[in-house]
Amino acid sequence: MVNRRQRERQALGDLRDLAKAGMSSRELFAELDDLLPSVMGFEAVCWHHTDPVTGLPTSMVSTTLDPRGMGPAMDLEFGGGDIATIRQMNAQGSLVAALSQVTEGHPERSIRMREHLSVYGFGDELRLRFDLGEGTWGFAALMREKGRGPYSTEELRFAGQANRLITGALRRSYRPETRPATAAPVPAVIVLGPNDELVAADQPGHALLLELADSVFDVLAVPAVFLVISRLARHAEADPSGIPATMRVQTRAGQWIILRGSVLHGVGLSQVVVTASTPTPTEIMPVVLSSHGLTRRERLVAAEVLRGGSTREIAKALSLAQATVQDHLKSIFVKVGVHSRGELVALLTLDGPRLDQPASSDRG
Repeated sequence: MVNRRQRERQALGDLRDLAKAGMSSRELFAELDDLLPSVMGFEAVCWHHTDPVTGLPTSMVSTTLDPRGMGPAMDLEFGGGDIATIRQMNAQGSLVAALSQVTEGHPERSIRMREHLSVYGFGDELRLRFDLGEGTWGFAALMREKGRGPYSTEELRFAGQANRLITGALRRSYRPETRPATAAPVPAVIVLGPNDELVAADQPGHALLLELADSVFDVLAVPAVFLVISRLARHAEADPSGIPATMRVQTRAGQWIILRGSVLHGVGLSQVVVTASTPTPTEIMPVVLSSHGLTRRERLVAAEVLRGGSTREIAKALSLAQATVQDHLKSIFVKVGVHSRGELVALLTLDGPRLDQPASSDRG
């Protein structure tokens, strides 16, 4: 009989193979749906792409959960007062968190457990944040039925090992390769009603909805990222110090765009308008550099290159020796796949041929 450790070793080997396969994120999520339940013991899972800079979800991919629960779940996320929220995990640098663990065996202390998860019969939730230190490339929530009991120490240990392999595969799925044949449908405008239903959109807006389609879109005709933007906009209006309603999101074609939400007021109920635009170099640079695995110091050097700094000026600005700056530049060129500062600047200012398309374009 195969024991747990043997199952874990086999699963980790399979994850290493997946990490090398260069598959799309949707294909990866489907493989994980089949691979992980036997070693992690969950009945339902939702996978999320994220804005790599903020770590907030930009999609929902799930075959085991009702997408109509996404909106209420985001209300609990951003409403304040809960435990192990996405924002808290980002701030703390936490990669693995089970409600049973962070509540010391009392998951009912969590608002989302009491008001949301328990309604569906779940007794514990395990969250995974996919981040190697350069950006958050995805997020997952794994729910298990109450009768199974809490996630064990062994399962949490395995989750930590699996996390790094999954993160590497996800990061590669965002990595640019070639420019797509058509431009992203931006600028665009989409208007959502009080229940986040689609009220109106211009022609590019309708095209963008299809580009960002996911599990939520299949049921509600609005992709998950618009539910998130809407919640952020409404919470930001009530609390201006909260999370800004601005997100980076990658289309199915691999292009990065910026979504911004704001609440409209007038006759009748309030609506949320979401605008989509091409990101500025400052907005997209952290994503491009992080997707290639640049270290923090290398990202600082690249930022100075974008500002037009010479080797001497960069060395002075960052308190580095000029030789060290040159070494960083050589490493940056290798990782990003360019041969000169000019090519690097072109990449970061959206002029380069490799910015828009990831190695696998099915963002789902």
